[in-house]
Amino acid sequence: MMRKSVLVLAVLPFLFLACTHVGKKPVSISWPENFDHLEALCEIDVMLKTRQYTGDMSLKAVYPDRLFLEVYGPFGNTVLSVDRSADHFIMKTDEEELTDENEFYRLFRVHITDIIEDLTLKGPLGNENGHLVREHPEYTVSYHLNDRDNRICWKLREGDLCMKFLEVSFSREKSPGKSGSGKE
Repeated sequence: MMRKSVLVLAVLPFLFLACTHVGKKPVSISWPENFDHLEALCEIDVMLKTRQYTGDMSLKAVYPDRLFLEVYGPFGNTVLSVDRSADHFIMKTDEEELTDENEFYRLFRVHITDIIEDLTLKGPLGNENGHLVREHPEYTVSYHLNDRDNRICWKLREGDLCMKFLEVSFSREKSPGKSGSGKE
């Protein structure tokens, strides 16, 4: 009996580890050429000089001025949320609540309006090594879409900020995500 319980306790961590990776298989997403609405479940990878984080995220972007995102910790708790519309901005972290949109730029070196345009593929796009790119004065956006990667990366002087899309909806009817609190 003692051997069975030791065996179960030894196997249990591997079972939990396997469960955390279920459902994170690469998916095939068909990105339309023109869209104004995007809701997604993502993995976010922030590798900046002053900030480093990898985790899950839910995202909603509506061109030209709506962005809602929640970044989740390892236990599903929200570690960062951003809610922005034409007349509203609030960013919450574990430590503080900010209402000045310039603080988002100070922390991440990207303007929210640019993120919305970049996510909805608005503006001129170039091609580099078979992938779409967008050049901004301070950074470059690299698109790896319609392949197994489904990733958008902002290449900044301070490092990279990447989103890998696990599930995406381009219509307003479907709403993937852990939270339905993104108001419009």
